[in-house]
Parts: sequence; C-alpha cells; structure tokens
Amino acid sequence: MSLLRKDLTGYSGASNLAFNEKIKRLKSDGVDIVHFGFGQSPFPVPSQLVNRLQQFAHVNDYLSVAGDPTLRSEICEFHKEWDNLDLDPENLIVATGSKSLIYLVMGVFTRSGNVWLAAPAWTTYYPQANLAGHQPRVIDQKQENGWKLTPSDIQAAMEGVEGPHLLILTNPGNPSGCVYSKAELEDLVKVFRQYDVIVLSDEIYGRLCFDGEFTSIMELYPEKTILTSGFSKWVGAGGWRLGYAYIPADLSDLKTAVLSGASHTHSCAPAPMQLAVAKSLKEDKTHLRNYVYRARAILSWVAEYCSSELKSVGVAAQESRAGYYFMPDFECIRGALEQRGILTGQQMCDFFLQEIGVALMPSSSFLLNQADLTVRFCFVPFDGAKCLDAVEKLESDGQLDSVDGRRFVQENCKDIVRGIQKLVNLVKNLQIL
Repeated sequence: MSLLRKDLTGYSGASNLAFNEKIKRLKSDGVDIVHFGFGQSPFPVPSQLVNRLQQFAHVNDYLSVAGDPTLRSEICEFHKEWDNLDLDPENLIVATGSKSLIYLVMGVFTRSGNVWLAAPAWTTYYPQANLAGHQPRVIDQKQENGWKLTPSDIQAAMEGVEGPHLLILTNPGNPSGCVYSKAELEDLVKVFRQYDVIVLSDEIYGRLCFDGEFTSIMELYPEKTILTSGFSKWVGAGGWRLGYAYIPADLSDLKTAVLSGASHTHSCAPAPMQLAVAKSLKEDKTHLRNYVYRARAILSWVAEYCSSELKSVGVAAQESRAGYYFMPDFECIRGALEQRGILTGQQMCDFFLQEIGVALMPSSSFLLNQADLTVRFCFVPFDGAKCLDAVEKLESDGQLDSVDGRRFVQENCKDIVRGIQKLVNLVKNLQIL
C-alpha cells in the first residue's frame, strides 16, 4: 500500500536543483563542463550586506512570523523608491524565500478555484500547485509574442471557466528574460478585471531590467495583485533564503491564512538575515544602487554577446531584457539531430552535455512540448566579483559610457566565451553534415 497521496504518484523534486546537483557532481569528478543550466547569481553578496550580517550573526531570537517590523517598513520604502508603489508594511510577509510564500498562497487558495500558469513557466510552479492540491491549468505563451501573455490568451483560456482564478505572472520572465511594458500590463489588467483574476506577480528579477524600465503590475491592479520578490537575485543572496509577499487589504483572508501557514511551517525567516538586510536597505542605499547598476550593465553585455553569437549561426532567439536568461531555439539543426536519433529537447541537451560539455535545460522542463528544441540558457558562468571590479574601474576612469560590451565579455567572461564557441562550432558542424 502506497503511503503517498494518489495525486502525488511519480512526484519528484525541483528539476533545476536536481540538474544543478548532477552537474556539480560531474565537475567535482573532473569533467569539464560549462554550466548554462542553473540560474544562480554570478555576483557576490555586496560587502555592506556581509558586514551587516556579521554584526547581527549572534542574534538567535525568533522574530515575528510576518517579519521584523523594521525590515517590512524598509522593503515598502524600497518599492516606493524603485517602483513608485505605496505599500503598507502590515500587508507584507517576510519568509524563507519567496518560493515558500508562493507555495503557501497556492496552499490556502480554494481547491474549487483555478490555478493558472503561463508556459514557459519556472520549473517549480507546477509541482508546487500539485503539492498544494491543485491541478493547474496551463496557458501557452507564443515565441512570436516574445513569450508574453496577451489579453487574447487570457480570454481564450478563461472564457466559460468558472472562477475564482489565481494566475502566476512572472515579470521579468524566467526562463524567457522578457519584460512587460506598462502598456502591455494595462491591457492585461483590463482582462484580469473582466474575469476577476487574482494575479500573483513574481518579480524576483525586477531590479535586473537592463534598461532600468520596469513596471510592477501592483501599480495598475493593486486590489488583486500579490507581489512576491526577495534578495536571491538582485543582491546575489540566494543562500540567505529571504523573500517576501505583499498581499493587499482586499485579499485579507488570503493574507491571514498565509500568515497562519507560515507560523506552522517555517515560523520566521532567520533573524540575522532579516536584521542585516533591514539595516543595509536603510543605510547602504547608494552602495546597493551602484551594485545594481553595475550588475545590469554586465548582464546586458553578456546577454547580447550570447544571443548575437548564436544568431550568427542561425539559432533563433528572443533577446533577454532582464535577469539571467534567454531561450535560444535550435530548430535550425533539427534535421541533423534527427539523423542521430535525437527527437526531443531533452535528448538534444543530453547530446550537448556528452558531446561538448555544455549544460542546458530543455524547454520541456518549463512546460513546453517535449519535441520543442528551445532551451533555457542561463548566462551566468562568469566571475561576477571580477566583472564588478572591472566596471568600477571603468567608472573611476570615466570610460564606462564608451565600453565595448563584446570586448568586455571576451576579456572578463572566459567561460561564457568558451561555452558559446563550443555551441557555435557544434551548430556549424551539424549544418555541414
């Protein structure tokens, strides 16, 4: 007799984490691999944050389940400064990463409601929904629309479907690197209001828009938006496990239930991390802002290098506009792959790993079709500390505005260049066959 719930038969862990652990094991065994398959920040945690953590490392108190009041206030002030949002600290919940809060929202959302995911979607949303007792509905986003939801997508999916509705919107996109414009969000909001949709907007990459242009849907749809974010990406503190959710007053029942769930699961986020981040948000604003600006510049140069090199050999790709990702499409070599018996995206990624030591995840891990030859490409295997130092020197020398991004990548991101050239050469060779 199985001890598992029937709906969890075959349930497995996060595919991105399992894949990352596999690549780590291979590399520790001496296998030469360029790892484009995992989205961890390449940059070190800012020294100011590290110093603050050392200051509070001795604190062993359980803090408020909702989070340290000062931290919640500083997070709201942070979003006022960056996103022009007026948030009430009483509606903010801090936790051990935004991932746990996304799961809790799904967990307390009524089982008679619909959880909607937009594919390609981050690997964890679907299993989280399953674990929370939901069978999520998937809306396919189209490559020709920049991997973004459109009002017609929502209407086609929800027309005639009885609510309530909870839709997960990832902006900026993971795995796509897309960013919604304010006008695009305004069009979506009209449809969300038509169908009375609760939107959980995962904005963990919001600070990393390369051009600095980012609109939170919370600004346009405050009454039914749950905003989640954290400190894993924009300050590189993934292992600190500190994130938050803002749940507006109109959804107070959900907020109360999520807060109760937090009290019965993680109790509170770690005190030293909370206090360190609160202090840094308040007193290190200039340092953190400069860190973000430099990280954006570096990521934009790396993204442009990767996409332009792959495009030069016929690999189609929507250019990334934020974060660490884009989705190159290797359709141009489908015929050559089929001659080798390679018919799926997963088989292609296995082939890349075995043949040239390049690690990628197929789009099927992100809810696209098994036969699709699009991959999530994480352009992060470079020394972020070295690159930040190089940009700071360019700033001090007054040369930042005239930087040749391609040359910067070639000089400072050797593994990126090496991995891309492995892919470029393989594609060229396959096209000759």
